[in-house]
Amino acid sequence: MSTPQPLLILTPDDLLATRWQALSSSPIRALDIEGLDTWRKAGHRLVVIDLGNRPAGASPVWTHRAWQENAAGLAILATSSRPDDEEGLAVLNAGASGYCHSHAPVDSLRQALDVIDSGELWVGRALLSRLLRLVDSRLPRAGLADWARPLTEREREVAHHAAVGESNVAIADALGITERTVKAHLKAVFEKLEVADRLQLALRVHGVR
Repeated sequence: MSTPQPLLILTPDDLLATRWQALSSSPIRALDIEGLDTWRKAGHRLVVIDLGNRPAGASPVWTHRAWQENAAGLAILATSSRPDDEEGLAVLNAGASGYCHSHAPVDSLRQALDVIDSGELWVGRALLSRLLRLVDSRLPRAGLADWARPLTEREREVAHHAAVGESNVAIADALGITERTVKAHLKAVFEKLEVADRLQLALRVHGVR
């Protein structure tokens, strides 16, 4: 099912644009970054953008004026045919709400758009782990009473490991429990702390939200 929200498709690639038409019942296409100005001024938010297809030596799209002036008011899903963590970190730092492969399955792209439209972040597991480690290295952890009071001791341990980007398997190995038990503890942690994902959990542990 396509998103009912109007969607700006920003790519010079005709084949990719045709594929992305299925993402929305109201898709509009733009060929260059200047289209963000008109889109935001019209009161729309959702954008899917192709970071590839730029000439050799050209500046990344997120360094352009139109991006810098409009990104804060938009929900942008940035995509690449060759995604890598460095590019992902850069574009998210510049205001994108999500980062993924430009040729991901249409259903996955729809899910990503739904997530960023709700105000959340959409990234792959490897990039999320890097983001969590960066949060942990740059921010002091909040006092225990500030966030962990509703949790059991084991839930606190799981939350600490998850907040620094460790996988469920790694957490299970570190704590001597099963991966299924880790998932159950994380579900309880998310519910008790009213967070939706690991990034929100990391920010909570560090007192940011």
